[in-house]
Amino acid sequence: MTGTKKKRSAVWRKIQAVRLEDIKVWCMRRLPILKWVPVYNWKENLIPDTVSGMMLAIQQVTQGLAFAVLSSVHPVFGLYGSFFPVIIYAIFGMGRHVATGTFALTSLISANAVERLVPSVNANFTTNNNSGVLGLSEFEMQRIGVAAAVSFLGGIIQVAMFTLQLGSATFLLTEPVISAMTTGAATHVVTSQVKYLLGMKMPYISGPLGFFHIYAYIFENIRSVQLEALLLSLLSIVVLVLVKELNEKFQRNIKVVLPIDLLLVRNSLAK
Repeated sequence: MTGTKKKRSAVWRKIQAVRLEDIKVWCMRRLPILKWVPVYNWKENLIPDTVSGMMLAIQQVTQGLAFAVLSSVHPVFGLYGSFFPVIIYAIFGMGRHVATGTFALTSLISANAVERLVPSVNANFTTNNNSGVLGLSEFEMQRIGVAAAVSFLGGIIQVAMFTLQLGSATFLLTEPVISAMTTGAATHVVTSQVKYLLGMKMPYISGPLGFFHIYAYIFENIRSVQLEALLLSLLSIVVLVLVKELNEKFQRNIKVVLPIDLLLVRNSLAK
């Protein structure tokens, strides 16, 4: 009993020893926004940062829609997923030049769980059953529920890694490993979008050797390719690459980058 009282008194002394300055230092380390906002140069940096933010927001509209489709959820949730991460990173982030938000690899991982737990075959039974939330069907709400659960679990894992300070373990990842992972992820992303480029309807294929099964299915059903979708896809790719090269070449002469991706989405929706 005496030992317990001694432990409690020792803990209480440590709590009392914590000073206001220590709390301030801890907050400054965990909330970088408290460090850079007081020294932010509003006159020189506000207008350039506003223009950059607007251009990135325009880009995130198209990317958010695309990543939502890649995650097998309704496109409107891609906009939500692009909005909140940047606000959170502005408070907790430490790198000014890091672009945060949704990206393709996590979208594919989320889609794997969504397609497995809420397969598309159930869409025929629930598409017409509106849940009353955003005018979406019960099938779509089930899918976003699975995607939200996967995202929440991923967030818990990241918080645990942050608590254990596992970020220092990244030095174990050599450049060939990172390059191989990046190339493999890009290959899988392109493969997942081939059916949209060709205008084909095909079932969701995953699992071991799923990469090869997708192309095998495409070649077996090559006659179902829609020529209009293929030509439109090729034209869009050419325009995107061409405008990107022009923007990079004349970036010193132009103040605002042409948002060609948003213009393409607008034209496609208008048609």
